[in-house]
Amino acid sequence: METDNLSTQFKRLFEQFKVYFNLRVNYTRLYAAEFLIRFFSGFVLWLVIFLFLFFVLVFGSFSFAFWFSELTGKMSLGFLIIAGFYILIASLIYAFRKPLIVKPFTKMIINEMELDKFNDLEDEKEEQ
Repeated sequence: METDNLSTQFKRLFEQFKVYFNLRVNYTRLYAAEFLIRFFSGFVLWLVIFLFLFFVLVFGSFSFAFWFSELTGKMSLGFLIIAGFYILIASLIYAFRKPLIVKPFTKMIINEMELDKFNDLEDEKEEQ
């Protein structure tokens, strides 16, 4: 009698565990889908913005180079000034890459992946 009761309890427990496991798998799939949707939509947004800014920069550079070459009468001088400007900007970006690029992107990725929630939980455990 007692073994039947114990075996039925184990069967119910096993069935509940299967339901719980299936729910966790579905939750993980939904969480992964949400993350991928947010990631790729943000990626496409930044890609479109980058492309527009790239074309604005290219056409603006050509416009400035041709305008400056008309002022000076030497076409090569306008393009040389633009090239020098880009070398200067690239040097400054390389020199200040950590505060301008690395740290902001690291914070953005941590916020997007919601890893800061885990840090908050760890801080709460340390306070207790």
